[in-house]
Amino acid sequence: MNWKPLTREEIAIRLKVEPEFIPVEGNALASGDDAFDREVEGGIFRRLEQDDVWAWAMVTVNVSWGLFSASDHLGCCSYADEEDFRQPGGYFDDMVDGALEELNKLTEDASRQLKERELAA
Repeated sequence: MNWKPLTREEIAIRLKVEPEFIPVEGNALASGDDAFDREVEGGIFRRLEQDDVWAWAMVTVNVSWGLFSASDHLGCCSYADEEDFRQPGGYFDDMVDGALEELNKLTEDASRQLKERELAA
C-alpha cells in the first residue's frame, strides 16, 4: 500500500484551552500606547476574575488518525470564546495545518519503515 497524505476530512481534531501562566502585563499587547495597553490588560484581568479561560489562554490543537497524533500550541492569547478562536483564516486553521503537516510526516515515516521491513523479510 502506498502512503498518501492525510486531509482534514480524514482526521480527528481536538481543541484544548488552558489557563496561561505567563504574566498578562507586558505580554498582552505592545501597541506603543501605554494607556491603551493597560486598558486591554485590565479587561483581561476582569475576565479572568470571572473564570473566563479564553481571556488569557494556552491553546492546543491536536490532530489524530488511528494511533498517530500531532499537536500545535499557541500561548499568551486572548479570545472572546472558542467560536472567536475558530474563525476562518485565523490561528486555528494555521494550527490545524501545522499539526496535520507533522502528522503526515509521522505517517509517511511509519509507512516507509514498514516497507523497509517488508523488503528485508
